[in-house]
Amino acid sequence: MNDLYNRLDQWLRNRSRAEYALLTGAMTASILFGIGVAIGRPLGSDAMMLGLTMTVVYYWLDPNAK
Repeated sequence: MNDLYNRLDQWLRNRSRAEYALLTGAMTASILFGIGVAIGRPLGSDAMMLGLTMTVVYYWLDPNAK
């Protein structure tokens, strides 16, 4: 399990700034949308806005800068 985490972490860190930001935004929106479906309260617009916000913030701050 630890090896899988390390490989996934390395793969993500090797993405470009834009790819990393887009992946983060998409994962955030997907998870929030899934939670909304699971609790029976659609969170579509909230999920999209948070995903867009996370994409912009991660692109702007570039957490993988070396």
